[in-house]
Amino acid sequence: MHDTMLHTYWNTPYILFSVIIAVITSGLALELARRYARVGGTVAPVVLGAVLGYGIWAMHFVGMLAMQLPVNVGYGLPLTLISGVSAIGFLVAASVLLFKGTPTIPRILTSGAIAGSGIVLMHYIGMAALQLNATPQYNPLLVGLSVLIAVGAAIVAFYLFSRVIVADLTRTARISVQLGASLVMGVAIAGMHYTGMAAISYLPQPLNTTPVSGVDFETLFYLVLSLTMVVFVAIAAFLFVEAGTTKTSTPTSL
Repeated sequence: MHDTMLHTYWNTPYILFSVIIAVITSGLALELARRYARVGGTVAPVVLGAVLGYGIWAMHFVGMLAMQLPVNVGYGLPLTLISGVSAIGFLVAASVLLFKGTPTIPRILTSGAIAGSGIVLMHYIGMAALQLNATPQYNPLLVGLSVLIAVGAAIVAFYLFSRVIVADLTRTARISVQLGASLVMGVAIAGMHYTGMAAISYLPQPLNTTPVSGVDFETLFYLVLSLTMVVFVAIAAFLFVEAGTTKTSTPTSL
């Protein structure tokens, strides 16, 4: 059976790019949430969840594009969009719950479980968006492992997020924890994604001559790349301007 499966090729630059997207997204989301936390309310967690949700979605599809099969592959737009919306929705819900009160251990565990579940749901809905003349076969052990990685790493990352936003840390300690949290969340997203990708193989359907529909590889890549660059530049510009405004409005000690 396994000898008849389609052989998968992996594009290393795309893999590295997907991990970079995940780490940068985590860092930008955390810094946005930290600054908005001074305002209070639900702005900080909503911003954190929305940016994280988008970044996870973008990383996921670049990671999917890194998997190259020897057949024509299309991407169904409805499921592609649903997977992105689900990621943002679950991450926003998890972030709002985390910062609704004091980030206690039970709250962190619950929020991490919600976030991890959202990552898993986004991943497998996104995989279902692939359109090709082949039948997917899933390895239950690796699917289960991908779920554990997503939930476990999300819990650790949310704990670090809560430390940065809530705890009274020195600037050096805060930056260290912030970088650590960004790396943990980025690696968590990538680890879950590629474990989930390893869980699937495709059995070709040589008698199926139905043309493959959906968005093609190149169009999806440039769409996700362009949108991600716009989001990153916009957030970085906002952080730069906001930092300058804060510094200008702070009175200088004589």
